[in-house]
Amino acid sequence: MDPSLHPLFRPIQMNGTDGNTYYMEQIPSVSLMAHVACYWESGSIPHAGENQSTAIDMYPTRKEAGTLQSTKDPYMDGGIDQPYVSVPARVLPDGCTDMLITYDSIHSVHSYGYCGNYTHPFAVPEPVDVPASAENYTFGVRFFPGGAYVFHGLPLEELTDRRIPLEECWPVKLSELQERMAGTKSFEERVHVMNTYLSPLSVQTNSYENDLMKNVLHRIFTDGGRMSVSELAMREVVSERQLHRKFAEWIGISPKRFSEVVRFHRVLDSIHQGHTADWVALALNHGFFDQAHLIRQFRKFYGETPLTAAKEHQQRLSDLYNNSIASSVILKS
Repeated sequence: MDPSLHPLFRPIQMNGTDGNTYYMEQIPSVSLMAHVACYWESGSIPHAGENQSTAIDMYPTRKEAGTLQSTKDPYMDGGIDQPYVSVPARVLPDGCTDMLITYDSIHSVHSYGYCGNYTHPFAVPEPVDVPASAENYTFGVRFFPGGAYVFHGLPLEELTDRRIPLEECWPVKLSELQERMAGTKSFEERVHVMNTYLSPLSVQTNSYENDLMKNVLHRIFTDGGRMSVSELAMREVVSERQLHRKFAEWIGISPKRFSEVVRFHRVLDSIHQGHTADWVALALNHGFFDQAHLIRQFRKFYGETPLTAAKEHQQRLSDLYNNSIASSVILKS
């Protein structure tokens, strides 16, 4: 892959608004930027009864962290302030895969997993019966589309819509990673450990395949996911069958489905930017037949209508990856 692709595709994840959790992101080392989109961490903020607000106040507000804090409804004339509404965390299909390291502070144990491409959205259930003193967290490595394949070399289609133990797909020096991660005390330390661990692990890939995938992704991103599979294949002088096979290996889903995901995120980004005054124009600008076509496709990847997304977008927690902030930030959920 190529780090120059990153600015062309920055998928948005809706991380919810639970006031007892935090979320943060950081870019990888330069040597990994071709394959890793970002490191991220989400976890619980410990509190104790009436002192809960004090614990939460240790973290900067959304405004201080450089993200949206306003809760104004874009559909209300005059921008009247609306009551704060809790927004669920949503996992949205984005073409990325993730390595997940989850820490259970009660039992002082880490668990390691790997998530392939999800083809359908789902809301993340809120944790139940979590002690006030818990400091649980999940540390993640978000691989850019096609980025994980160069590390484990397994066809991504085998992992689509699955979450598996990391050892089933990533046996290389895993015990070394587990030992070093167990000794970390902060997000910054975990980022350093992961940078050190991943840098020498890349698998040797066929240069032709790498260039092919880089070129096809570039075409999909620059065209906003509107180009047909037949035209993509024609422009790269490959058969559609070959293109499907390479996408199955490198991305995990078909080029058509991936293009739909890219177009969905372009629409979601337009909504995030406030371009919601004319839904018909929004649909046509992104290559949909009409507004009904836009709504059907949007529901497939968001789980709700574009109108709901417009009301929720100001509560999202995606910061670094979608706003190009160079340093890590911490946010109240």
